[in-house]
Amino acid sequence: MFNTKPDKVNICIVCGTNSDRVRTIESKVNAEIGLKDLLNKYGGLSVESGILCRNCFQKLINLDRKCRDFYDLCQENNASVCSTGDQPSTKSAAMISSSSFGTHNGTEVTQYTLKNSKGTVIKILNYGGIITEILVPDRNGKMDDICLGFDDMKGYATNGPYLGALIGRYANRIANGRFTIDGKTYQLAINNGPNALHGGIVGFDKKVWDSKIDGDAVQLNYVSADGEEMYPGEVNVTVRYRLTEDNELVIQYSATTSAKTVINLTNHAYFNLAGQGSGIIFDHNVTINADKYTPVDATSIPTGSIDAVDGTAWDLRSKKNLGDVIPTVPGGVGYDHNYCFGKTGWQKHMARVEHPASGRFLEMYSTEPGVQFYTAYYLNETGKGGAKYEKFGAFCLEAQHYPDSPNKPNFPTTLLAPGETYLQTTTYKFGVL
Repeated sequence: MFNTKPDKVNICIVCGTNSDRVRTIESKVNAEIGLKDLLNKYGGLSVESGILCRNCFQKLINLDRKCRDFYDLCQENNASVCSTGDQPSTKSAAMISSSSFGTHNGTEVTQYTLKNSKGTVIKILNYGGIITEILVPDRNGKMDDICLGFDDMKGYATNGPYLGALIGRYANRIANGRFTIDGKTYQLAINNGPNALHGGIVGFDKKVWDSKIDGDAVQLNYVSADGEEMYPGEVNVTVRYRLTEDNELVIQYSATTSAKTVINLTNHAYFNLAGQGSGIIFDHNVTINADKYTPVDATSIPTGSIDAVDGTAWDLRSKKNLGDVIPTVPGGVGYDHNYCFGKTGWQKHMARVEHPASGRFLEMYSTEPGVQFYTAYYLNETGKGGAKYEKFGAFCLEAQHYPDSPNKPNFPTTLLAPGETYLQTTTYKFGVL
């Protein structure tokens, strides 16, 4: 955590790195940028001035545009933020290759393979931005694929559960498929009970995106036409996938629009840390660092209330075994609920899931205000290698704005207007206990 009481003037106030090559950033710069507020917001660190090492700067500038502006300003002011022993990793970025994964409606589908020096492999399609494979080691070095999916395009072309898919234009549900912008009501397709779900009949998950290898990332781009799935505005979306040497999958989203619209993007990967097809996840342990959640009605639409998790089955702030807590969730279908983390734009450590038997863990961080925790009650598919995917056979952690936000003025807004840019960064970090 943050080093709140450095005992020497040349110690980074965040991580405690000691180097005489790190010098204090001028107070004038701090005042212009609001560094005091920034550090207070991230870690409760109350300072009037101080020093930051390069690594801490790098972490900050990945979180929010304000942080990038801070970095630029410091460079303009010739602030020194380097230290001999605290440089960014010089290890090579993940190797990226591409191959054909078949066709969809006559269009070639490309699969990208990202592999780092530790042997971790992540595969992604330009069809629906789908994550098809996540190959990571257990505590003994044995590699397993922990991401549910299909063997070929035939499976992904139908993909009822949205396995691994990039979801848009609006992830999760909108009540009655209806919302209003500036007095005009838009009616969407109804595809989940009485509601609209995951962008409609042919959402972003069912599109072949333009794609390329861009430096250390796979970059996808899609232009959603004005009126597509009855959403207003032409929306230009870019999504970048990176695999780091620290076994982090970093997904960065950006979008602009030609007219006011609503937008809510996520990835719908299904994880089983024992390995895909290994059965139910009752041997997994979960922690979700949220004090509040959004209760839902019988059709999974939020009631509009934001409630404390205290004393409920939704209190996962301390580590809980899923086999113990899933049966206690009212309704009998386990978790499919939005947890609330507050403001957009601040990187938050949302969740951690552990599998003691294999030693694997997954941590999730995001700039989004919420995460949908889903324990796959409705899962019923035949997946990779003929594996049978049954209810409670996986879990999802979907970074998001809250469901039905367009109809809930007290929720963080999902409205995007011309001249604005939607931004999101979500990171999944894989490791061993």
